[in-house]
Amino acid sequence: MRRALIACALLLAGTAAAQQAPRFGMAPLWPAPQQAQPQAGDPRAGRAVAVGGEREAGWSCVSCHGIDGAGDGSGAFPRLGGQPAWYLYRALQDYAQGQRPNAAMTPIARGLTDRQMQDVAAWYAAQTAPIPAAPTAPARVTQLGASLHAVGAPDRGVTACVQCHGQRGEGGPPGVPALAGQYAGYTALQLRLWKHGARGPGALAVMPAIAAGMSEEEIDAVALWFASLRTP
Repeated sequence: MRRALIACALLLAGTAAAQQAPRFGMAPLWPAPQQAQPQAGDPRAGRAVAVGGEREAGWSCVSCHGIDGAGDGSGAFPRLGGQPAWYLYRALQDYAQGQRPNAAMTPIARGLTDRQMQDVAAWYAAQTAPIPAAPTAPARVTQLGASLHAVGAPDRGVTACVQCHGQRGEGGPPGVPALAGQYAGYTALQLRLWKHGARGPGALAVMPAIAAGMSEEEIDAVALWFASLRTP
């Protein structure tokens, strides 16, 4: 059961950069897929979903993500608290529709109604779990992470993170998550899963190519950089 709980966390807050047009007036790098947009969920009803889960299957959201969406720093359970509701809802839809296949999350998402998805997304979006202190890193590592965020490494197919995730790691609709304050271990793990072909590419298959062009040092540096950012 523990393996299933770990699996349920590995993808929920993973990067979905393929679904957001770049900023700064640039033309979109890829078309956004058609998908239902969330209505305003009921956080109180969402709390019941998070706590109750699918009792017969023996799972609940709080088993992996906690009641406040804090997750933990192990790399397995990302921060969901404060993540935009539209992203959490979109992620659950992607799991349910097979766009992000996962042995644990796909059946879990398929067991939720659309209303339950909206409600549990609203619950976690409304949470304000304390964000851990920004990690410290040598100046060289900080500079490397900042450079990848702002410029990327075009010669290796590494698109600048800012194009999709924003200047402060805030993400944007309809499918790009906020990375500011996310655990460095989780972000680095997702990049390594993409790099080594162990995570599904998503509907538009952007992140595997980006991660494949990054060195191990760059993965750690950009993960630490995003963990140090704070949204306004």
